[in-house]
Amino acid sequence: MPGILPMKVIKIGSAAQQRIAQACDRCRSKKIRCDGMRPSCTQCVNVGFECKTSDKLSRRAFPRGYTESLEDRVRSLETEVRDLKILLDEKDEKIDMLSRIHSHSHSPHIKPIQIRSSSTPSAAGQNTDEERAVEKEGTFKVNQSPVLVEDEHCESYFSGTSNSRTLIDAFKMKLQSSGKFCVDIHSKTFFPGTSNPSTISAEAMDPPPRLVSDQLVNIFFQEWAPLFPILHRPTFLSVYERFVAGSEEDLDEKSIAQLYLVFAIAALASENDLDLSSFEKQWQDSLESFIMDNDMATLQCLSLAQIYCLQTSDQSRLFKYKGLSVSLAQRLGLHQSQKRFALGALSSETRKKVFWTIYTLDCIAAAQLGLPRALNDVDVFCEYPVDADDEYITEKGFLPTLPGEYTKLSSALALFRLSRVLAKILAEVYPATTSYEISLKTIARLSDELEAWLSDLAPHLRLQFVQDKPSTHMISSRSPILSLAYNYMRFLLFRPVACSHATLGGR
Repeated sequence: MPGILPMKVIKIGSAAQQRIAQACDRCRSKKIRCDGMRPSCTQCVNVGFECKTSDKLSRRAFPRGYTESLEDRVRSLETEVRDLKILLDEKDEKIDMLSRIHSHSHSPHIKPIQIRSSSTPSAAGQNTDEERAVEKEGTFKVNQSPVLVEDEHCESYFSGTSNSRTLIDAFKMKLQSSGKFCVDIHSKTFFPGTSNPSTISAEAMDPPPRLVSDQLVNIFFQEWAPLFPILHRPTFLSVYERFVAGSEEDLDEKSIAQLYLVFAIAALASENDLDLSSFEKQWQDSLESFIMDNDMATLQCLSLAQIYCLQTSDQSRLFKYKGLSVSLAQRLGLHQSQKRFALGALSSETRKKVFWTIYTLDCIAAAQLGLPRALNDVDVFCEYPVDADDEYITEKGFLPTLPGEYTKLSSALALFRLSRVLAKILAEVYPATTSYEISLKTIARLSDELEAWLSDLAPHLRLQFVQDKPSTHMISSRSPILSLAYNYMRFLLFRPVACSHATLGGR
């Protein structure tokens, strides 16, 4: 029939509810529901009117709730994909178990395992026992130390299995059990206790000479900032210029704390003989004056303070600053997706960098101290920062960069991704339970994740050797630190196997 266009019918949600995309001319003018029947809709038939649709809408007409229905279908499909992935993982485990049974049946030292097709209860029970035995194989038991660590500066404290003290204790027990002579090894020699917070008594001093402060700032942004991008370099340098120009009275306590924290952290890697206690006195006094404030500047100072305490083994303050920084980061919403907030590019990227630095420091501190992490991965939705250096980020957006050049931030991004693997190692290999079992399959899976991180590493971040000497042909490369972190995590992953006193499989 001329003038009649086919009606487009759209289903809404998973139910049988439908509606047409465009009504006929009369139903549109009367603003009544059109059922889309052809050649005439019900409304036109009732009044004897010619049903036609003369003007086709230029826009795509979708019924109300159509977008929500699509989102529901996407969520349903995602759920089905997760369920299928779980089924595939279970299938892989069963295939692996059957291959183990097959390999054991051909071993000359092990009695062959008979797999029967009988459906009797006794046969089923026997198969279940055999499956449990295979599952038990390749696991070993780990026990937390029941002894608290003694410290002359504080009350005895707990240290978990990820702390390297357990490695020394296991080594001593291995020597004693084998009947070999064991010298008296003192763990305190390698792991000093917490420092006494009251030992710092240096008085406030004049700012360091310009030549010294310039060198310290350069060391910080060359050695530390590429891995822990807490401060925005141009913003910090503008504050530093006011500081060296003699306008220190115009700076607030948070800027003073940031300055002296940078001086103190850089002084740890400086070859000059500098008075660390004076720098420490300055930033600690300034930090205590605003430590309970709820803003990004306070969070940046707390993050810098953690780096300093990790390097100086100041565990007392490390616990304090770590707890405050994690709580403040969550209160400021840094763990959430930053896309949901109406922020400028500089503010958004700074929040991402500070959060992932706190996340990384939380993992490192937990591994070194043998204590649970403060952040939970199920609560983390923050995106990784954009791979762009500070000079190319403003509140209005990102400035164009030269194509093909690597950034300093790429080192931090690699470390952030590595810290996610470290978080899994701490959760699965070093849980907080008193006694637990570890499967070799779990260790192998985590080892594969480590190797995947290494294979995905950019070429300029790989530690290369030329004539048995490290050579990266780059200035300020962080590849040795990333290589050290990777090997430390491999050591951390396989250490429970070396320290285990039980035989694999419980035999």
